[in-house]
Amino acid sequence: MENENLKYFIIKKNKFLGSVRYDIHDRTFYDLHTATRKLLALDELNNEKEDTSYHLQVVDTYLDNSKDTVVMANGSHNIDTI
Repeated sequence: MENENLKYFIIKKNKFLGSVRYDIHDRTFYDLHTATRKLLALDELNNEKEDTSYHLQVVDTYLDNSKDTVVMANGSHNIDTI
């Protein structure tokens, strides 16, 4: 299943004086199982539920640098275009 390879950010939504701020929790991404466990723990420990909430966001594949990407001198990703 392709969804098993997806990575997720935990997004912290903070309301303060009429404005909203979004931050990535721990500035890292997780697999779905770990992200869900952390999200539930953060929500359980959250004492300011009216002002602070947590959400999951799928990481775009180009942000996941766990795979090496080859870029040719001409900017192409395809070796056939040299």
